[in-house]
Amino acid sequence: MQKLKGLWIPVEVLLNKDLSDKEKIILSMILYLSEETKSCFASNKYIASIVNVTANRVSKIISSLKDKEYIKVKLKYKTDSKEIEQRKITTIVENINRYNSKSQESIETNNYLDSQKQQ
Repeated sequence: MQKLKGLWIPVEVLLNKDLSDKEKIILSMILYLSEETKSCFASNKYIASIVNVTANRVSKIISSLKDKEYIKVKLKYKTDSKEIEQRKITTIVENINRYNSKSQESIETNNYLDSQKQQ
């Protein structure tokens, strides 16, 4: 697993009102961790240690991202067992980017300052 050096949150994720803050962070982590292999293999425990939530909470957030169709999760089970050997998370880039056109006008150089002047 590659070493996490920082986290870039793409504007499509940052401005997406369909996602909670934790979903944005975890989705951005998945995007970062899948840059080299096109898939993320990080465990809930690993993600939880970085995001400062429980592994159970990470599991729920990943399920939510899956339900919202931002990611696909493929599980590989141990032979003759219900125990998970490996989890592979891939992002659905076209669904992440679908908010791009809505969010582009949201942040310009001084939108925030301009909106404050109008009040």
